[in-house]
Amino acid sequence: MRKHCGWKKTAAFLMSAALVTGAMPVNAGGLFNGNSAIVANAASESKKPEVGTLFKVGDTIAITGETWFVVDDDLNSGDSRAKVESDIAITGYESSDTDNQYIWKTGDVELYTLHKGFYVTREDSYVDPEGFYITSGSGTYEDPFIIGLKAPKFSGKNITLDSDIGMNFIVNPVSDANIDDLKVKFSGDCDETGLQQLELKTINGIEVYCATANVATNKMDRVITADLYYGDSETPIDTLSFSVNEYLDTVDTSSSPKLKALVEATRQYGKVSTAYFGNGELPKVNDHKNDIVNAAYKFGDYTIYKFKPGFESSDAIISLVLNSKISVRLYTAKYEQSGHDVAAYDIWTFDENNKLQISPFEEIYAFDGANGKKCFEVPNIKPTQLGTTFNVNYQGTDYLFTPLAWAYRVLSHEAAPEKDVALANALYEYYIAATDYVG
Repeated sequence: MRKHCGWKKTAAFLMSAALVTGAMPVNAGGLFNGNSAIVANAASESKKPEVGTLFKVGDTIAITGETWFVVDDDLNSGDSRAKVESDIAITGYESSDTDNQYIWKTGDVELYTLHKGFYVTREDSYVDPEGFYITSGSGTYEDPFIIGLKAPKFSGKNITLDSDIGMNFIVNPVSDANIDDLKVKFSGDCDETGLQQLELKTINGIEVYCATANVATNKMDRVITADLYYGDSETPIDTLSFSVNEYLDTVDTSSSPKLKALVEATRQYGKVSTAYFGNGELPKVNDHKNDIVNAAYKFGDYTIYKFKPGFESSDAIISLVLNSKISVRLYTAKYEQSGHDVAAYDIWTFDENNKLQISPFEEIYAFDGANGKKCFEVPNIKPTQLGTTFNVNYQGTDYLFTPLAWAYRVLSHEAAPEKDVALANALYEYYIAATDYVG
C-alpha cells in the first residue's frame, strides 16, 4: 500500500536457447510463472504457511502459535510485519490501480494498520495472478514470512560438458533473502550426497543459481532426482527429475549441424561407455584409425604424430579415467627406481599466431592406481582438451602426451579388444564434435 510514492520491484528470468561445452541449451519449458489465470472453481484449502505454498481466494492460512508476516512488499509502507495468532481466511481479491498492488483480502481482520489483507506490487495490471506465495522466511519476528508472486522453484535444466558431465538443476527466483536457506538434495546414481548449496554460474552469459549433479559416462541413462528444500524443513518445496539421455533427446539441433554432431557424439560416447563397463552390446562406431594413428605435423624433415605419446611404453604408460570427470593417469618406470612422490604437469597450447603457450606447473602426487602400482593423475580434462599436449615432469624427465594417446596405443595394436577399439573411436568423435562446436 502506498503512503507516498509507491514503487515496484520486479524480477525477470531470461534464458537463451543455445550454449555448450559450456553447457547444452537450457530447457525453459518448465519455467515457473506465478501469473497464471485464476481458476474459477478451484477447491479451497487450509494450509500452513511454508515457503513455496500458494494461497488463493477461499483458502485459509492455518496458524499454529505466534506467526509473523510481512503483509506489504511496498517499502513506503514501513515495517509492515504483522503478528498473527489464529487462522486467516482469504476472503477476496482486488487489483488496485490506486496502490498499484494486488490485494488478497482478509475480511474484517486487520493484519497491520490500514491493511485488511496481503499486498503485493503488481507486475502486470492486465493479468490476475492465481494467488500469492510464501517466498522466504520462517515466521518469527526476526525472520517473518515474506510474500510474493513467485516462490523458489526449479525453473530450468541443462547439462554441462566440461571436465565432467554435469546436470544443472536451475532455481528461480533466488535473492539475498532466501539464498542461504535454499538447498538441494540429489537421489540417484551421481557423485553428490547430502544437501547441496546453490551455486551462481554463468551459462551463455546469463547468471543463474543452480545445483549440479555429476554423473559418469556409463550412467547417462540414469534418472537423477533433485529435491529443493528451504531452511530446516524436511518437506521439499519442489522436485525435478531427468537423465542426461532424456535431456539430449529434447535438444533442438535443427538449426545447428555442429550442435547436432555434438549431441550425437555425446549420446554415442555414453552408449559405448555403458557397454564397455557393463559388458553389454557395443554399438557400431565409425573407424577413425587413420585419423588417430596418422595425424601428424610436418616441421621441415621432421614428422610429429599428433596423438602418439612422446615416450616408449617401457618408460611409461597412460590410462584414461572415465568417471564423472575425465582424467589421465601416468605410470612411470622411473618411480620404481626413485620412489619420489611429487611430480608436476603443465599444458602446451598455441595462440592465434601459432606461438607456443605453456601453462604454469601444477604439482601432483603419487597414489595407488591399478594393480597396486603408483601413478600420477592429471585431473579435470575437458573434451576439447583430449587432443591437447600435457607434459608431466618427474625427477627431471618430461613425459609428453595427449589424452588421446590412449586411443593411439589401442588403434596401433592389431589385436586390440573390440571394446577398446569402440571406445577409442567414440572418444575421438566426442573430442572432434566438442572442438568443432566451440570453434
